[in-house]
Amino acid sequence: MFEEFTGDDTAEEWALAAAIFIAQTRRRTGLGPTFAELFTHLLPDTGGLPGPFPELEFMERRRAVTGFRGHAAIEWRRRGMISFDRAVMRSLRVGRAFREHSRLRQQSRASLVARNGSKHSRLVLPEEPLEVADETNEGT
Repeated sequence: MFEEFTGDDTAEEWALAAAIFIAQTRRRTGLGPTFAELFTHLLPDTGGLPGPFPELEFMERRRAVTGFRGHAAIEWRRRGMISFDRAVMRSLRVGRAFREHSRLRQQSRASLVARNGSKHSRLVLPEEPLEVADETNEGT
């Protein structure tokens, strides 16, 4: 699982998914998610765990899970998709590369809208006004 989160082929997709979740959480709550909330979102089938653990004592298991999450997050931070402060609760935030990616996407969307007129289809009015049948012009 660690290779999937940090490998060259798939790390970018996981980092993007993490950054999107972080951005949505910050927009909704004003705070970043915890690492547990982030990984629970990314791995809902396993409750945020990378997979089954052998029988470990509580502290060993906790260190293993924290180490996995921390190393994956460090890799995503190196890629610029997320950022966080050490030992600060709810400090997860989007990184510089994600903000650039988001800004470019918004600019391309805005230029598409400007080129096409608007997001919504335009109402095209006929050149001559339509006659509306009412009581005043029914007999004519």
